[in-house]
Amino acid sequence: MSIKTPKQLLTEKFGTRQDLVAKLAPLIGASDVEKRKLAGTTNAKLLRIYEVAQEVSKKFGGKTGLIDAIGKLQFAGGKANEGWRDKMSTLTVKRLFDKHRQLAGPVAAPAKKA
Repeated sequence: MSIKTPKQLLTEKFGTRQDLVAKLAPLIGASDVEKRKLAGTTNAKLLRIYEVAQEVSKKFGGKTGLIDAIGKLQFAGGKANEGWRDKMSTLTVKRLFDKHRQLAGPVAAPAKKA
């Protein structure tokens, strides 16, 4: 069995790049300028962004929920000021998700069998 290329995966799951961008835009709150940037992105990156956006949507309910979760981890009492929230809202969902994983700490690895 051969490994499928990103283009084959994209075509199989979504049809065209424009279809994927159309599904991805509401998940990440993309403006028209961001949609044009996404349309010029590689297939592999588009697929990865979609995976991250789906996971963020399931776990946190969207970008604002993710920002709230980061604030709870980063600040004592979970109280972030408005300037910080404004700054975080300018970051991409993927970058915010990476920041959350960094702040959450390492995930315990399963015990190895001897």
